[in-house]
Amino acid sequence: MMHPEYILTLSCPDQRGIVHRVSGFLAEHGCNILDSAQFGDSGSALFFMRVHFALEDAAISDATLRSDFAVLAGAMQMTAQLHNAK
Repeated sequence: MMHPEYILTLSCPDQRGIVHRVSGFLAEHGCNILDSAQFGDSGSALFFMRVHFALEDAAISDATLRSDFAVLAGAMQMTAQLHNAK
């Protein structure tokens, strides 16, 4: 069975726990991370992350995933974009 795949790119002020919060959010929403890369830029004090993941829980809609992530993004002062991978 094919699951919808997404690419999430984000940046936010560098702080402890970003990877934990993003990966935890994805796990709680039935997603499986396929690939992830991240780095902190000390010059700008920003953190950047790119995550390729599959939404494996059919009970979670695209709209729910996006609106729920917007809450996390707002709480962490993130600029984020979520695109369909295919």
